[in-house]
Amino acid sequence: MGFDNLSKLERDLYEYIKRNDFVSTPWSTARAAAHFGVSKEEIYKALANLTKEIKDNIWIYYHDGALRVVAE
Repeated sequence: MGFDNLSKLERDLYEYIKRNDFVSTPWSTARAAAHFGVSKEEIYKALANLTKEIKDNIWIYYHDGALRVVAE
């Protein structure tokens, strides 16, 4: 497990999450999908795989009615 096992979309999504503030601004799967030109389902799968492969580097939680995502 780790960064070597990530697809290009997963690596790019990880960097996207790191560059943006999805703590004060709620996470939007639709916006991420539009940014990468992929379906929402592909974003959900990539996000799920990130939490599996690099679980110590990404956190997803629910706050004030929305998802929040943090990566380091």
